[in-house]
Amino acid sequence: MKRIKEVSKLSGLSRRTLQYYDEQKLLQVTRSAENYRLYRDEDLQTLWKILLYKEMGFRLDKIRSLLSMDDRQAQNILQEHLAGMKAEIRELNKKCQLIGMIKESGIPDPDIASNEQNTKTYRERIRELFKNL
Repeated sequence: MKRIKEVSKLSGLSRRTLQYYDEQKLLQVTRSAENYRLYRDEDLQTLWKILLYKEMGFRLDKIRSLLSMDDRQAQNILQEHLAGMKAEIRELNKKCQLIGMIKESGIPDPDIASNEQNTKTYRERIRELFKNL
């Protein structure tokens, strides 16, 4: 078993972060007779998973859920997260294209930004421009 100082050094996390994970029931560490936090190998595996999930962009409440799921359920959540991230990437790519277009040609005139100039709001015209990228 390892004490918090060793786990802090091993993980790169502060003692306070490790204490917080314990308080939030992400890690179920044991206590020594002197009330020191003790980390078993299983706790270190859980900490590894927590750090991986955090790096993937999951919030702690979702990580708590993931830790309690079986492999099939966790795989489904990972697939959903991946799909969401890919959608975000597509949106960011469109925004990059819009920025590139504006850098190249300048801000488009609102009257030529839509085929139906008189019936669409500026926001609708911008969304149409964005959609057509």
